[in-house]
Order: sequence, then C-alpha cells, then structure tokens
Amino acid sequence: MSHSTATPETTTGRNTRGLILLSIGAVLTLAAVGLLIVTIVGISSLQAETLARISEENLEYRAEFGFVERELSSLSGMTAFPAVLLVAAACFLIPGYLRRRGVMAERDTTFWRGGSTTAKFKPLPLGLHAAWLLLPLAAWVLLVLIPLQNLIGGTAWPAGLEDDNATAVWMLLASYGGLAAALFAVILVSLVKKAVYMQRVRSHPEAVDGSAGKGLWRWITFRWRFDLWIAGIGGAFVGLCWIALGFEDTPFFVTTLCIGLGLVIGGLLLTVNYWRAGEPLGAAESYS
Repeated sequence: MSHSTATPETTTGRNTRGLILLSIGAVLTLAAVGLLIVTIVGISSLQAETLARISEENLEYRAEFGFVERELSSLSGMTAFPAVLLVAAACFLIPGYLRRRGVMAERDTTFWRGGSTTAKFKPLPLGLHAAWLLLPLAAWVLLVLIPLQNLIGGTAWPAGLEDDNATAVWMLLASYGGLAAALFAVILVSLVKKAVYMQRVRSHPEAVDGSAGKGLWRWITFRWRFDLWIAGIGGAFVGLCWIALGFEDTPFFVTTLCIGLGLVIGGLLLTVNYWRAGEPLGAAESYS
C-alpha cells in the first residue's frame, strides 16, 4: 500500500500560502479594474487644454536592466498603469493557483524536453472551465460592444467627445478590450484542447503516449503553447475589428476580421493535435 509523501502540515501550509497569493492577486486585479474605470472617466471629462498638456509631458524611466533611459508620454503611462497591475496580479495568481491545485519541481533539461521547472496541477472540470469564458466576454462587451453601439447611435458616451478625448478613450477601450478578446480566445481554445484530448484518450487509450513526431508537437503545443498564442492574437483582431465599423472603415474591418479568424482557426488546428505531444493535461514547464 503506497502512501503520499506530503504530510498534512506541509499540504496545509502550501494551500494556505496559495490562498494568500490568490487573495493578493484578486485584490490587484480589482485595483486594476478600478483604476481603468477611473482613467476612462477622467480622460473623458478632461478639458482639451489639460489633455494636450498631459499628452506632451513625458515620464522618464530606465529600461534594459537600468542601462538605458527612456521616455514615455504621461498619457501612455496612464493607459499602461492598469496593465502593470494586471501583470503584477498574474504574478500572484499563477503561483497561488499552482500551490492550491498543483506541484512544482525542478529537473535537468534536453532540447526536446526543455524546462528546468515543471508544474503539474489538477485541471478544471469542463463546465467550470467554460464558465470562465463569461468573464472576458463581459469585459469585451463593456469595453467594446456597448461603446461602439453608442458611437454608432450617437446618443450616449463616448459619442460627442472632443476629438482628442475620443482618441485617448478609444485607445484605452481598444487596448483592454483587445486584451479581453484575446483572453476569451485563449480560454476557448484551451477548452477545445481539453475536450478533444479527453475524448481522444477515452476512445484511444494509447494516445496518452503521443504519436509520431511527438517531439515537434510537444515543442509547439506543450512547451511554447503556440496554439494558444496564435489564437489569442487572432482573438484580439476579431474582438477589435468591429470598432472600424464605428468609423466607417469597412475595408479595414474585413481585412482585420479575416486575419483574426485565420489565426484563431490556425490555433484550433494546432490545439486539436495536442494529444500527439504525449503530455497529460494540467502539466507545464518553464525556464527559471
């Protein structure tokens, strides 16, 4: 009879630390959402002279590990601050989730089996996974669809804004609306990956070992998750192309929509072949 190597004390401690990390990540996420709302409302109500002055002011910061000094317009900085908080939130949410539902370890690497750090966690059930689609979808509706309908109708915000205010507001809406659309596409394609993999393994148990050329499939769909990256970029294109209709730019709309759909389809074609990599669901690797 085998016994788990994790004692109740270590498991409880790991779960407690995971809950703390998740809580911090949730707080940062809410702060980012609040800051985004405040920024959009603030830019919408600024006087033209004030907005022009903010656009002309530059913030200095150091990049390339502090060796290079760069400048960023204050307006661009205001746009980016919520994203900085979201990135910080992800730095807590991901390890917090792994501590709650998974295990991380270190190992030696090879070319095809890369990743000095590995993670294995319990995948979400399909229903709960699908429910997460509602979050980015709601964000996209609030950031893109409703403002676009108002713009076309000309009766509510952001219709009627001064040109400079409208440009800054749509820059914000497009930036974070595109992020929401990309996240929606990633979750959707990941859901398809999970469903197809589970069905494949049920009908062909030997599929857990992968197929011919699994080293390449592993490199594409497991190590680097190109299926999700491609679908995410495509999702951003599809989610944002509709804004062109509000500015009566039909050629741009059609071109962007076709590019986005092509990328999403490409991601789907890769993701349905994830089983060929010979890796289980709920596994990942990275270099650290």
